[in-house]
Amino acid sequence: MTGGPKVTSYIDHLETLSKKQLMVMLARQHHERTQPVAVIGMGCRLPGGLDDPEELWNALREGRVLPTESAGVPVDSLGRPRWNLAAPDLAPLAPRLRQGAYLTDVDLFDADRFGIGHEEARHMDPQQRLLLEVAAQALADANLSRERLRGREVGVYAVAGPVEYPHAWLRGGIPGDGLSAHMSTGSSPSAFSGRIALSLGLDGPAVTVDTASSSMLTAVHLAVRALRARECDLALVGTCNLLLSPFGTGILDRAGMLSPTGRSRPFTRHADGHVRGEGCGVVVLKRYADAVADGDRPYALVRGSAVRAQGDRPGISVAPARGQKAVIERALHDADVAPEDVQYVEAQANGSRIGGQIEAETLADAYARRSPDAPPLYVGSCKANLGYLETASGAPGLMKTVLALAHAEIPPQPGEDEADPDIPWGRTALRLAAKPRPWPTRGRRRAAVSGFGFCGTLAHVVLESVPERPAAADAGSPGAAGASGSSGAGAGPWPLLLSAHGAEALARTAARLHRHLRHRADWTPAAVCRTLAEGRDHPAVRYAAVVHDRADLLAALERASTAGRGSGFDDVHDVHDVHDVHDVHDVHDVHDVHDVHDVPAHAAEAVRHARRHLAGEAPATDEWWPADGPRPELLRLPGPALVGRRHWPDHHNWI
Repeated sequence: MTGGPKVTSYIDHLETLSKKQLMVMLARQHHERTQPVAVIGMGCRLPGGLDDPEELWNALREGRVLPTESAGVPVDSLGRPRWNLAAPDLAPLAPRLRQGAYLTDVDLFDADRFGIGHEEARHMDPQQRLLLEVAAQALADANLSRERLRGREVGVYAVAGPVEYPHAWLRGGIPGDGLSAHMSTGSSPSAFSGRIALSLGLDGPAVTVDTASSSMLTAVHLAVRALRARECDLALVGTCNLLLSPFGTGILDRAGMLSPTGRSRPFTRHADGHVRGEGCGVVVLKRYADAVADGDRPYALVRGSAVRAQGDRPGISVAPARGQKAVIERALHDADVAPEDVQYVEAQANGSRIGGQIEAETLADAYARRSPDAPPLYVGSCKANLGYLETASGAPGLMKTVLALAHAEIPPQPGEDEADPDIPWGRTALRLAAKPRPWPTRGRRRAAVSGFGFCGTLAHVVLESVPERPAAADAGSPGAAGASGSSGAGAGPWPLLLSAHGAEALARTAARLHRHLRHRADWTPAAVCRTLAEGRDHPAVRYAAVVHDRADLLAALERASTAGRGSGFDDVHDVHDVHDVHDVHDVHDVHDVHDVHDVPAHAAEAVRHARRHLAGEAPATDEWWPADGPRPELLRLPGPALVGRRHWPDHHNWI
């Protein structure tokens, strides 16, 4: 054996250990290499106005299908079309360009939120900008403020597809003084990860990935490996796809990949190609043991993954069955999961009929479902709902599967009633869900997601439901809402602390929270107040209220959402109400808390916390909710609102 003095020294050390010590050491090493990784936060911006995980789940569960065949050309914030289809070079592409799953208003970006100047923002690829905003949304969904991230290594694994933003410059011509120093980083794929790390203040590995449609799953694979190797403590994994140049659509149409009817219909008799789509998705990953220790609420767990290319395939864009089966088997081995223990697979299927047939046959083989008597394996593809997001397609597929595991329900597959007769449904245990159905097994739920890159990189990720944990005594649970005790244990008051980078953003944030909470029963004021204090950043523009109950909290949010609709926030003094303490946009407005000694002690303490917030101090949540006492849970609440401003050269609309 070779390896030098270090290896020799290590062997000498091993010889000093007992058999039991060696077994313990090997068991620990095995655990580190195979430990589950939790999905603790998600963010998205998807076609159809699906801008958070809850909206995505509702759309999938309802079986909604976007009208991609008649979408028309997407427009910007001024209502202007992205492409002028009357232009001589675009007119031949018009029929296909009118079909798609598009995002609108991609010219908008909240540069102020990230400390980016107008000139730099104007030259940033909008995919960078969208990834940055959705990454911030995902961190908020995970309740990870900068304070909670302090001292942790956070990996960023961002996907970069085609960068088409500069193409308009080439077509329209760059004026003599039109070059900018920001064009370089603005159009560099490496900036997709670097920009997130810089703008969100994250220390750790920053890696940009491109394996085409398998990119998101490839990035998850790399992030999970890094977390298990303790190269980072958390990881953000995200992808974005925008169709800014019209000519990419013409190229794919020439290649025969696009659906003539403008719809993706995977696994159906009408499958005739795919329709192009746009979107962005980001997930936050953390070692499951750490998530439990930190009191996080994971959606689901990543148990294993694999990435592989089949070298002896007939062409670069071919995903042969042997390669598909091999990557599935490797992922199952990594997860230590038997194939028959998986109940659902979110397939690559994008609308190619022959591709769907090959994939279905492979799934039946790799997952031991060749007999109709085997346990059912449900298959699906959200490309039937949203179109094919190409480089970003792995994000909605992964998020759909994670949400299905969390809800213990398989959403319906559009087109189930017109299933492809050339797929052997009756001779195998493969199934399509006709309607939302409970998960087909009790106990641990398992699922998987496939992604195939058009240059040959295949990826597969195996997921699992989160183990049920016994309900703990929680000061913020609905059952504890009427409990008596200290200010941290059920009976208010509590300090409601809001912050934003601008007055308009704060008003919009309050409005979003009010809309989210007003018709829901699954929250308490204590849990909302702790989440907003501990799980959010606190920039300079601030608002505070002291609330005693749900009605107080909703009323305070409504006031905050309307106070800034004009040129500035109202400054209302001498209102005799101990419940409210306001300060927005440097207006110090304390509502009649002239002498905190005249109010009960716990109310006075809440007022002091509110005043400290207004004075620019960090929330002292450990004082209000001590770690060794009853603490309300951290909720999933909408993140801070963004205020988009137009950062877009006029001729980038290709008119």
